[in-house]
Amino acid sequence: VPAPPFGAAGSAPSSAAPPPPPGVPAPPFGAPASGGDSAPQKFYRERLLDGEEEVLTEEEKKEKDEILKELTRRLSGPLADEHGNVPTGKDRPIAIEVDGPSHFYANSKRYTAYTKLKHRLLTRMGYKVLHVPYFEWRRLRGAREREEYMRAKLQEEPSEWLDPEDEKYYNMPPEDDEEEISFKPEAAPLTPPPPPGAQRAGPSGKAPPGLPSSPSAASRAAAPLPP
Repeated sequence: VPAPPFGAAGSAPSSAAPPPPPGVPAPPFGAPASGGDSAPQKFYRERLLDGEEEVLTEEEKKEKDEILKELTRRLSGPLADEHGNVPTGKDRPIAIEVDGPSHFYANSKRYTAYTKLKHRLLTRMGYKVLHVPYFEWRRLRGAREREEYMRAKLQEEPSEWLDPEDEKYYNMPPEDDEEEISFKPEAAPLTPPPPPGAQRAGPSGKAPPGLPSSPSAASRAAAPLPP
């Protein structure tokens, strides 16, 4: 008995897996189909910061989480644990910064932006950062005064801000009589194309040879000569 043609009624059912739903990437070549005996493959959807949507398989999601975990641990500093947590409170190690003249602006006692940034980064990494300015240390006379100065310094609980004005600027909202204004850059307006029939000037700003340089010259050239 001849076999029925391919696709005819009564033929053996096809084992091909149905296509994936729209928006879901197809499984890689050689991966087990979801319609077989194996468990269906899981997909994870995540919304990115730019508004786009990211679709990851279970293996890709696991790899991404491991990379983010490692980056968080490295960027958090040497004191961070495997989850990126840094010491807080009394568990913080002490870092003493000896501030020479280069840590201040010329002829002033104001810390430079570099020194303030360094203090803030070390504080966020889990250190208790204490500063000893050179002009305070020079006023001390003898070992007793210096010991008392350092004992009092070790009792301080500094924040991440060296300048109180910086803390006020970054953390406090604008006052009632202040208005917060934000400017959004706008694209430059496009130059409209010249009307049909208009002549473009050459590189020197003059009309091409053989053409009048202005409409008045063209009208004079076309006007009949007086008798």
